[in-house]
Amino acid sequence: MKKLLLFFLLICCVPAIAQSEGQSFCGGDEDGNYFPLIKKKKLLWSDTWYVEEYKGDITLNGKTYKAFRQSWKNGTIDHMYLREEDGKVLQYDACCETETVRYDQFFEQGHTWQSEKKDVTYTLLSYHAELQTPYCNYSNLMAVEARYEKVTFIFYYQKGYGYVGAKNRDKVISCATPEW
Repeated sequence: MKKLLLFFLLICCVPAIAQSEGQSFCGGDEDGNYFPLIKKKKLLWSDTWYVEEYKGDITLNGKTYKAFRQSWKNGTIDHMYLREEDGKVLQYDACCETETVRYDQFFEQGHTWQSEKKDVTYTLLSYHAELQTPYCNYSNLMAVEARYEKVTFIFYYQKGYGYVGAKNRDKVISCATPEW
């Protein structure tokens, strides 16, 4: 289940010490994208946390990806590989040597797509969603529903920052935190 959750957090999670100069923790960048290159950020997930950190570029199957390491509180390490092509953000699935579309700038509200392995169905719910976390009251977020066989999450992304949180059954279960 943890690997499944990581798959989605990432991008989000494509973090920098999380803001650009002059940007507040809760403020995004309207001119930015939903999956910016952020060097490092800390994310809460349920009753634990992890730090996501950009580790450089890596070539896999002849394509160059941005490599991210997700270091969990319990010492577990996961990796995520993302690249952008023609307005799409693609994630490399090491298990199967395939790519899954994480986002396409041409998707409109209501667009549905599946992971390459067909184990997750995504729906772009909104570009104007709101999310209240213990740290921020966000608005104008991109909300993406991810339906697995046994669980459904809604992931929230802010322009200029990326992943800011997730809900399960209308309850916030994950969010970015300024506390290190």
